[in-house]
Amino acid sequence: MLKKITLINLLIGLIGFGQTELKFNLATAPLLVPNIGIEVKLSEKIGYQLDTSASFYNDIEGSPFHMTQIFNEFRFYPNKNKKRDFFIGAHVGYGMYNIRLPRWIANLSGSEFKEEGSYQYGRNAYYGITIGKKIPLKNERFGLEIFIGGGSSQSNYKYYNKEEQRIFAITNFKRKFNKSGEELPYRGGLMLIYKL
Repeated sequence: MLKKITLINLLIGLIGFGQTELKFNLATAPLLVPNIGIEVKLSEKIGYQLDTSASFYNDIEGSPFHMTQIFNEFRFYPNKNKKRDFFIGAHVGYGMYNIRLPRWIANLSGSEFKEEGSYQYGRNAYYGITIGKKIPLKNERFGLEIFIGGGSSQSNYKYYNKEEQRIFAITNFKRKFNKSGEELPYRGGLMLIYKL
């Protein structure tokens, strides 16, 4: 109980300290994959952002498309004046997914998993950087933020065919999870900002 009270007090203190911004990604909204976030000003040049995105489609071309991501990010605003516009941030994220590999990606990558209706179920860890710029609007409470982020994406997943039978990358070697790691851009967009 004491931990809950301490956490609530900490969150109220962070929100009350400085300027807090609520964010909604306008780039992912048309795809019905909401991406929301909150950024708290820790000092003149440092901010902390927590954001999450998710999709819950049960059937896209016969396969599921469930994806959830959450990112913790510390941002540095290097401007000499007190404007908080350009930033660079270091982030750590976690994701879970149950998705079908799009055929065009399978064809480009030469993947052996081209079976119609096959899908992956797994977890991701993300480590990387984000760069972006905030653009003020006429109303002082609103703004826009354009950003892109990338780095290392480490995945542990299982691969299934449409009959929900497990497919293994190496047919004579069965293990709990397949693994992969890539360096790539994996987040970005145009956030609508509301300042509390």
